[in-house]
Amino acid sequence: MDTGKIFFINNMKRLLCIILFSAGALQTPSGSVCGISFQDPDPLNGNKLLKVARFSLEIIPPSSGVQFYRDGIVFLYNTRNEANMLESHTSFGKTEAYYAVHRDSSVSNQEIFSQSSSWNVPAEAMTFSSDYSVMYYTKRPSNKEPEKIYKAKYQVLKNGKSEWVSESKPLSFCTGKSVYSHPALSADGEKMVFTSDRSEGAGGLDLFITYKEGDDWSSPINLGNLINTRGNELSPFLDQENNLFFSSDGIGGLGGYDIYLCRYNGRGWDKPANLTRLINTPDDELAFTLNRSDGKSAFYTTRFKNGNRPPQLFKVIFLDQPAAQKLSNLSNAFKYITQTVLTPAEEIIPVAQKQAEAAPPAAREAVSEPVKPQPVAETRQEPARIPEQKPLAETSDETIFRVQFLSTSKPRGSNSIKVGGQTYKTYEYLSNGTYRSYAGEFPSPAEARNLQTIMRQQGYPDAFIVAFRNNERVTGSDLTASKSKEQAAGKTDVKPAQTQKLPEARQEPVKPTIEKAAPAADAIVYRVQFSSSTKSRGSFEITIGGKKYNTFEYMYNSAYRACAGEFSTSAAAASLQKQLKQEGYPDAFVIATRGKERLTDPSLFRK
Repeated sequence: MDTGKIFFINNMKRLLCIILFSAGALQTPSGSVCGISFQDPDPLNGNKLLKVARFSLEIIPPSSGVQFYRDGIVFLYNTRNEANMLESHTSFGKTEAYYAVHRDSSVSNQEIFSQSSSWNVPAEAMTFSSDYSVMYYTKRPSNKEPEKIYKAKYQVLKNGKSEWVSESKPLSFCTGKSVYSHPALSADGEKMVFTSDRSEGAGGLDLFITYKEGDDWSSPINLGNLINTRGNELSPFLDQENNLFFSSDGIGGLGGYDIYLCRYNGRGWDKPANLTRLINTPDDELAFTLNRSDGKSAFYTTRFKNGNRPPQLFKVIFLDQPAAQKLSNLSNAFKYITQTVLTPAEEIIPVAQKQAEAAPPAAREAVSEPVKPQPVAETRQEPARIPEQKPLAETSDETIFRVQFLSTSKPRGSNSIKVGGQTYKTYEYLSNGTYRSYAGEFPSPAEARNLQTIMRQQGYPDAFIVAFRNNERVTGSDLTASKSKEQAAGKTDVKPAQTQKLPEARQEPVKPTIEKAAPAADAIVYRVQFSSSTKSRGSFEITIGGKKYNTFEYMYNSAYRACAGEFSTSAAAASLQKQLKQEGYPDAFVIATRGKERLTDPSLFRK
């Protein structure tokens, strides 16, 4: 038979299998339909862990949802509901932002969010600093201009009362005729994710990230075409651990806009994972937000496509106390629910580089594409070299600048890192319960910026510049005001607005199981994948548990994956995986390889 006819018949058979499976007429093992691999969007039963219930609160435009604030939530509400009018009269009222405590299914004791000025802005497009002293929010500068992001501070007024006072101009990066909307501030206030239709986007509305630089923000960076699609990405939210939640209509979920989770590993975000049928429906799910204070309640909105039904607000909580004790917070619950075998949540999706440095984005690869063994890249890109730096003495009147590149929940202590062909000793400090690693010593931010740029190119997309004096981190407006003096005199004379002490002690890590000698070329080797980057880093050494390992690199989905260790069984590799997780690589996972190819047969990991 003609090969063209065979190809046509086989494709028709595969298409028929998919149609029958979708209709429920064909039952196949999870992960495969007639030999075609796929990602199951609902692998675990979240109904045994979480309770999702309707919440009695009207969603009033331009809002699509609510936002957590202090001990309650902020939402748009019509003042006519508060007016005391005779039955024969009608109060039209106006829309204002209100604040209230949320109960099981409704709010109570609502009050105006701001007594001195009107805040008729989307409630879910507000984001607050951890101490609620600063707010970023979305509004239109005028009826003819698209949305921009503004900053407001909670200040004491002349009358002695505290109120929100907004800046008159939007943030400096909100330029031109592009939309800048729905900011999501990280818990440490160092980065912000937002929605925009800037020209370098992949399609409609994309997610971008900007980093805090003194009192200002850096130029936005697109989060990349493995998160952004040719559709729209909306309503980002960052939880206490910087896990990213957002809505998208371009990934191909359960219908319309679905809510997705990208886990954060300290260096970048994982591949988007659908929040399953527990949350998503054939309608539009939008405006996900989670209480960062305790992590045990969340809200989102379903916008119905058919009929005249108004949007419905939903509240998510733990089903019972045992579930809450087991998983601690809702972020952990969603990470558990969204795990799958064929699409490991540990696959790291790095943040995109600056557009001037990055190649034009290629078409987004389908989430359901089966994993294929990938050969290790034969060539390596030679990184740009960084000028030799001279050690700086930390005297009482001298400020030095370093580059922070990693945040972990466990201490890693001081070690070394090779960047741009040069080896740097790393340092560590503790802030807000998180251990921060940084490298380099420079007399000015301008000189540190070169190292920051190279680190972002080589797999540390969240690298940013910090200042220290006498091993204390310097932050605040005083540092920004001193930049011109530093450039002129080579030092700073200002006092820090805020300092954070370096930790005195280091936690001694547990050493992993010693690995055996290198196996034969055709043997199956188990390794531990611990990072991913957009640039090849080649082979390098990493010290884990007091032992040095040579790394192994392969390429998949346009990203270079770094692995460590060589083991004959997955159980033996699990010891190194555990140690890597303890030392700052929380998403480390075991892979199987043969020669230079990765193997994905699930039977290789059966105990």
